[in-house]
Amino acid sequence: MILIPSVRRSARGRDKESMANRKFHKKQRFTPDPSYVPPYDAAILQLGLDHLKISDAVREKLLGAGVTTVMDVVVREDKDFYRISGFDKKNLGELKSALNNRRLRLKPPKPADEKPKTESEKNGSGERADKPAVKNDRAEKKEGDRRRDKFVKPERTGERENAPERRDRFGADKGKEVSDDRSKNRDRKDNRSDKKKKNQRILNPDGVSEKRTKEEREKHRPRRPKVEHPSDIYIKINKNNKWGFATRDGKEVITPEYDDVFTFKEDLCCVEKDETFGFIDRSGNLVVPIAYECASSFSEGYACVFKGGVCGYIDKTGETVIPFKYDAGTAVIDGECRVKKAGKWGELHISDPENVRWIN
Repeated sequence: MILIPSVRRSARGRDKESMANRKFHKKQRFTPDPSYVPPYDAAILQLGLDHLKISDAVREKLLGAGVTTVMDVVVREDKDFYRISGFDKKNLGELKSALNNRRLRLKPPKPADEKPKTESEKNGSGERADKPAVKNDRAEKKEGDRRRDKFVKPERTGERENAPERRDRFGADKGKEVSDDRSKNRDRKDNRSDKKKKNQRILNPDGVSEKRTKEEREKHRPRRPKVEHPSDIYIKINKNNKWGFATRDGKEVITPEYDDVFTFKEDLCCVEKDETFGFIDRSGNLVVPIAYECASSFSEGYACVFKGGVCGYIDKTGETVIPFKYDAGTAVIDGECRVKKAGKWGELHISDPENVRWIN
């Protein structure tokens, strides 16, 4: 008996061979689209990455790719950030959240190109280009006779003239059931034909136009009534990375001195300074002290604010109406709001805050 030693490559040898055969592809360098102009103030676009308040890890990755200003960020799409070394989905989510807090957005993706026309659409008739020529009249007549003969129902012989009506075991007329079924089938066919007419494609001289078809369908699609939100008499202004307000004709009414400002609701505006929140009136006077960790705008005379990691509700004088003991809260609508505590949401009425109806 002769033993032949087996030749086996080690795992390390296979790894070296696979690494030798592997091809490395260099990522393409990002070049901004010259036709895209971000719809934001030029002063904001020239600010550095510190304006976005992102983590140090994300800022270092962006700086390593040459992204130093807000302009460099908003001219990119989502897919462009994945070209940056080490930039993942979690980093992109943090960046988009920081942009959203500053009322900014990334560049919208380009619309997909229209589907290329097929050979049949180029002919303009929607039919196949290789369709054979039309038959002559005699051949077409013969073919029509054969089809008609095929589907003509043969006459019944020996049919009983005065046969009793057929009934099933429950005593119902089978003829009536058949007629009902036929009427139902006819209704289904009518519904299908109506649906087909509704969704039919529109023909143009150059073939089937998908764009025009979509436009016609959009015209007949029911629309919801447009809700018009009244515009405020003040607009936000930014100077030296600080926010304030001016009238619509450009006259400054509130000096830009806040890190961020909301819009005026019920003649009060929530402002942020040094990562704390408070409220001012239309003259710029501080009505509610800047002492809260987070706050929302007033609604029906109440605002949800956070202090010590929990939230409560205050009135326009800054007095506590609902104590600080909830994990989250919503705006007051029709005298009630939603509050969260220990993972459960409940309904709270301002007139009776002690009795909360917990939902789950």
